[in-house]
Amino acid sequence: MCGLAGVLGGDSAPERSEIVRRMQETLTHRGPDGEGFVSRGECTLGFRRLAIMDVNAPAPPFFNEDGDVWSVCNGQIYNSREVRAELESRGHRFGTRVDTEVIPHLYEDYGTHLADRLNGMFTFAVWDETRRRLLLTRDRAGEKPLFYWQGDGEFAFASELRALLAHPRVARAVDPVALRRYLVHDYFPTPLTPLAGIEKLEAGHSLEVRDGKVRVWQYWDPAEFFGDEQSRRRKLDDLVAELDERISTAVARRRRSDVPVGLFLSGGLDSSLVLAHMTEQAGRGVPVFAIGHADGSFDEAGFAEQTARHFGAEFHRLTLAESDLEEGLRLVGAGLDEPLGDASTIPTHLLARLARRHVKVVLSGEGADELFGGYPTYAGDRVAETWRRLPRFVRRAAGAALRRLTPVKMSNVGLDYLVGRFLGGAELERVERHHRWFGSIPPERHAELLAAPVLEALRDDDPFGSARARLRGRSLPDGVSELLYTDFTMYLPDDLLTKVDRATMLASLEARAPFLDHDVAQFAFGLPSSLKVKGWRGKAILRRAARDRLPAEVLRRRKRGFNIPFSRWLLHGLGERLRQRFDRERVEARGLLNPAGVGRLLDEHLGEQADHRKPLFTLLALDLWCDRTFGEGAPVPLASAASVTPAAVERR
Repeated sequence: MCGLAGVLGGDSAPERSEIVRRMQETLTHRGPDGEGFVSRGECTLGFRRLAIMDVNAPAPPFFNEDGDVWSVCNGQIYNSREVRAELESRGHRFGTRVDTEVIPHLYEDYGTHLADRLNGMFTFAVWDETRRRLLLTRDRAGEKPLFYWQGDGEFAFASELRALLAHPRVARAVDPVALRRYLVHDYFPTPLTPLAGIEKLEAGHSLEVRDGKVRVWQYWDPAEFFGDEQSRRRKLDDLVAELDERISTAVARRRRSDVPVGLFLSGGLDSSLVLAHMTEQAGRGVPVFAIGHADGSFDEAGFAEQTARHFGAEFHRLTLAESDLEEGLRLVGAGLDEPLGDASTIPTHLLARLARRHVKVVLSGEGADELFGGYPTYAGDRVAETWRRLPRFVRRAAGAALRRLTPVKMSNVGLDYLVGRFLGGAELERVERHHRWFGSIPPERHAELLAAPVLEALRDDDPFGSARARLRGRSLPDGVSELLYTDFTMYLPDDLLTKVDRATMLASLEARAPFLDHDVAQFAFGLPSSLKVKGWRGKAILRRAARDRLPAEVLRRRKRGFNIPFSRWLLHGLGERLRQRFDRERVEARGLLNPAGVGRLLDEHLGEQADHRKPLFTLLALDLWCDRTFGEGAPVPLASAASVTPAAVERR
């Protein structure tokens, strides 16, 4: 896990080198163990290293035997041993045991298709000096980020948005379309970023810059693996056995390290199953890290401790009080690379700080829900399809009755919250319904929350355009498959993996997700939806695979995750500070939001008339990022329609 930056083109090599050095300095938290730098021809590469393999080796860039191919990589190549052996058999020579040194040699043999040979999480850059080609590639699931910008004869890229902002010619103006999509989803759907002119490379995609032209293509698409007819004809026991074997192999790959490895343990199915495999492979004593809360309704650490005790793990618990959450908000706010309306970023970062005192790598359970149908929205979608077929007067009466039976309790784990979310989207078509359930601020509230200039720029925008584009032109077997595909390609990389990457990297900790091994993912995609979602429960086949590995109480346990009592935190202290932050004059000066609309949200929440904890955190994260990017309370430039139009990129 590291940080990379680079510039192709520009006025002069000395100026380009100075710019890249400034860019890589912003990434020190991603790589505190060393730095590397190279300038060849019209390309300059910079690197910050977090040493995991061959820790005493020099920092990249790495190069081939002829010295005309150079590379930097953020991430880990889990099959590097096997790839290295194959390359050595063909005469390639290596100077270190660092996993990412295979990249320039693979490029020599396989060119722009080299990612097909890799199992890992990565973004890498390869500069081919002879062909004057820059190649950028992002891993299949999107575990590692990559941002890029094009100027007049110049191309810059980096692991984080903040690094690009160290470039003197990168403008800072908010993209109104991207801002609206953020309000809808709580995150910026790739390739959008908060700033016009800066894009994110999509997961499973490569980008080439050559002869002044930029070309982007998809080298891996999950849609190709759905509806595998062979898996439908196989016996369930055989499928379960193969799934268990693939997960075991994925865990073994992610345990490869020259530094200590631990686990984020929530006490639920996914991370507990990873612990079971780690214990089988490494023996008892695996370091595990769990979060507890002074608020008992959010405290999962007791469950995690029971699981840890069952496997003889070395248990570390972080118990959070309100003062800890306030400190976590300060730390996360100061380190925000782009706004993210996911409050669990705070406890995840605090847990990462604890883990970093003991280990340098942690495994986690990310990806299981998107692969095996773990969210209640998948079952809810089926209920909603039935609901939509009911007569209108029946729906109206049933909805009113449900609301009366579930009064607001200001809790984001209560039945009132779930009922409210269901009714808010049940009448709509699948794409819009699903993203309303996941998001914070539905489009009908944008008119009261956004400033007039932003609304003017959005007259022709489809707020769910990013989600619809994911499914356009793709044929998937059924509704559950459509939702799984959308969540794997949007919610997972742009929310969950962004959260984990930023929260752990701010603590200089590497996080690895065994379920996102593409051998596991491709197998899961091919399974029938009936083996994933059964009745009201998801992850049916995963539970079956875990049945002989986990205690029964873990299999029965309801999904919780690393949540925080944000609704109550707002009521008991933070709310008044938000009133100051969203003071009318300050909001008007900022220029993005309508102060009256934001004030109503706060009044309704603090008056306990409605639970607005999700939209309020989404707006808070946005404002904290604006402070960091433009200055405390400073006005924010809004990009014009012309500047929002992306530079010429060939996409296929």
